Amino acid sequence: MTSEIPVKVEEAGVVDWYQTLSDLDRVKLRKYIDKVDPSSQFSFFISLIRAVVSDENYRFGVSLCIATSPMPFNAYERFLINEEFIEALVGREMYEDAKNVCNINLQLFDTVRQFIMDDNGGILPERLAFRNRYIDVIVGIEYQYDLAFEMLEKYNQMGLLSDEDLEYRRNGIKTHRLQRTFDGVYTYRNKGSEN
Repeated sequence: MTSEIPVKVEEAGVVDWYQTLSDLDRVKLRKYIDKVDPSSQFSFFISLIRAVVSDENYRFGVSLCIATSPMPFNAYERFLINEEFIEALVGREMYEDAKNVCNINLQLFDTVRQFIMDDNGGILPERLAFRNRYIDVIVGIEYQYDLAFEMLEKYNQMGLLSDEDLEYRRNGIKTHRLQRTFDGVYTYRNKGSEN
């Protein structure tokens, strides 16, 4: 059995986790093992999850993120895993779950802000899944425009959005709402004209 365990799994100290995997998941893991950083348990999982999510293998990504939940990662490590978890959940169209994880990262943000900036040259990255995907879901899936405006204000006050970006995103949401209204009017007219 030991000979079947990939070297990187042993190096990262995640043999116990590996032994809980189904044969199918072990096959999936081997597909990504070359992209894995075995220098620590966290490095192993974050590099694996990123490779899986970027390959749009969202089902496996979700199960990997769930598997890390009992692991003793610090707040910043948990935040980074959650960012990938959000992408995987949106990819699986599990929107309620995605919003819940967005909210967890929103709560963690103040605690990890400095770590994020240190890792990104002193600024916040453009890609913050918990901010971007939350807006994507409440606008694009649920059409909750008022909540979206509220959240954009909140993000701006928290320093998550510049004033310029706030205005840009507000305008995008207004356009989306207007387009949806027009689509509804034309759809209604077309149905009416068939009679």
